Amino acid sequence: MNNILLSATAWADAIANLFRGMGDVMRGWMLAIPMSVAKGVFIAYFLLLIYWIIKLPENEVTLSLSSGKMIKLRPYALFSLITTVVIYLVF
Repeated sequence: MNNILLSATAWADAIANLFRGMGDVMRGWMLAIPMSVAKGVFIAYFLLLIYWIIKLPENEVTLSLSSGKMIKLRPYALFSLITTVVIYLVF
């Protein structure tokens, strides 16, 4: 059992060594991006989603239940996206 474990570890190390160089390059690229830019991209994405949800026609954001009750989903979607934007702005 111990030989199998050592063999598996050797294989895992060999495979990890194959990807280590490219991984270091990609890590360098990611560290070169300022945090404010990354935050701005995420905030812009969520603002774009908010704009898209506002522009959707009413029949696309309304759920009809079998009991005949209509549920408007737009306020829930907007609340969750606005909350996400506020969290990104605060932290």
